Amino acid sequence: MKSYKELKQAPDIPVEKRQSVSASYVNILLYPLPIRIFHWTLVASLSLTIISGLMISFTYTLVPMKHIRLVHISAGFVAFAIVIYRLGYAFVSGDYKNFSIKLKDFKTFPELAKYYFFLRKNPPPLRTKYNIGQKITMMSWLACIFYQTFAGIMLLNSSFVSSTSVISRLSRVILPQQLRTTKYFVSIYFIMTIMLHIYLAHTEDIAKSQSMLTGWVRVKRKNNNKNQG
Repeated sequence: MKSYKELKQAPDIPVEKRQSVSASYVNILLYPLPIRIFHWTLVASLSLTIISGLMISFTYTLVPMKHIRLVHISAGFVAFAIVIYRLGYAFVSGDYKNFSIKLKDFKTFPELAKYYFFLRKNPPPLRTKYNIGQKITMMSWLACIFYQTFAGIMLLNSSFVSSTSVISRLSRVILPQQLRTTKYFVSIYFIMTIMLHIYLAHTEDIAKSQSMLTGWVRVKRKNNNKNQG
């Protein structure tokens, strides 16, 4: 996503994505409603999935296990469904271009690392809406959610696994305990990267975090400084 300074100098935003506030400021639509629905539904469902999964792993006994498993399975399928919805929206709206990873992105990685380690004041220019670190993290989340769903189905429904030839052969190679162990470490990866995401989102530019609630961010008009000069 573009920083505050980059938004001030960005090309003109389409009219439907702008709201005039005053002679000096304009609201720019950063997150349309479909993206905000995806984000907060994923936050709720993924949080429930991870928490209930850890409760299952550590045999949490204050709540009946059947209730914890029901929450885990239900929230997991909601998270998987909302990810499918987001993929569909990305291709229909053309938003998938913001996630494309190309060689130009990797060239910005050293400067981005300097910025995150406080060796550079400003982040490197963006090729699309997200930087290379965000793109890699999001792609890893996508792969992890698909894996967690697939592994969960293998552990949950033995009849489905046995009736599907490809999955049945794979289940003979991957032992259930290995699946549980891998699912556990993937959950830990989710927790670590989500905490990092929250930290960066709230320290780099709080206005962008607020726009995930409203969709809009207020910035100065490009020609405001010129008029003042």
